[in-house]
Amino acid sequence: MDFNRTDGAGSSRSPGEYAWNQADDDFLRQVMDEARANEAGPSSSAPPEETYDVSWAAPQSFSHGSQPVPQRMIERLSHHGLLPDADQPTMTYEIRGHRYTATQDPTSGTRLIHHPLEDQRIGEGPQGAPDFGAFFRETRVHGVPPREQWASLALIEKLRDTDHMPVPDHPTTIALDGKLYKAELAEGGFVRLTRQG
Repeated sequence: MDFNRTDGAGSSRSPGEYAWNQADDDFLRQVMDEARANEAGPSSSAPPEETYDVSWAAPQSFSHGSQPVPQRMIERLSHHGLLPDADQPTMTYEIRGHRYTATQDPTSGTRLIHHPLEDQRIGEGPQGAPDFGAFFRETRVHGVPPREQWASLALIEKLRDTDHMPVPDHPTTIALDGKLYKAELAEGGFVRLTRQG
């Protein structure tokens, strides 16, 4: 299993290149099944796990994807009692609009497992705009995102599914990880994203 490192060391791949794979899916399913079995005991009517928004604990350089929890984040979460332990072996987090399962791994400590796209939710961004950040990986040139980018196919599909797809001469305003973008329909059904402000 490949994990993105948040400190830029180890891999020559860009942090946004990580793709959810079958090994991630199998591991997440195993962890969730074990947690349900431990919590529910003989009954399967255990309440759904609470989701904690821990965006405040993530370092500024945090990039999305399955990975070990960054050390600074462990320190912050530990101080607030928000790390998995023997009593609560998994926790569900939301980090900047993305859903994660945090779990203890005997080989690598606390790990974040990034949920697949179909399990992501649309959050609320600035000025009430829907935040589709979970469905888009911002490209960067020398560490800086360009003002204009093209929407990913996953984002275009989600825009259609939620009735936020722009139509000719009528752009929509959406948020991506807390930043506002104008989404315009381009030739061929592609969507041009222009960062606002």
